[in-house]
Amino acid sequence: MVTQSDWDAPAHLQFEPMSTEEVGQGTPSEIVEFPSLREAVHWSMNNEAPAGMHAVIRTASGATIGPTELEELWASLQGP
Repeated sequence: MVTQSDWDAPAHLQFEPMSTEEVGQGTPSEIVEFPSLREAVHWSMNNEAPAGMHAVIRTASGATIGPTELEELWASLQGP
């Protein structure tokens, strides 16, 4: 999943269409760069995605984090 070194490494966030079956229905957003994965996760969970889109984060190690993983990472950052 996410390596320990990814947490403090740069990450890229992009909003992508939820359904690839709807060809031509929305294009990915511009890539937003963050100084750390921690900041990218925080931003994605506190800002609304455009209609029909969801946040996808790419880590410095090359991992792709989709909506389900984002929820899990966000919960782990919140603590008990």
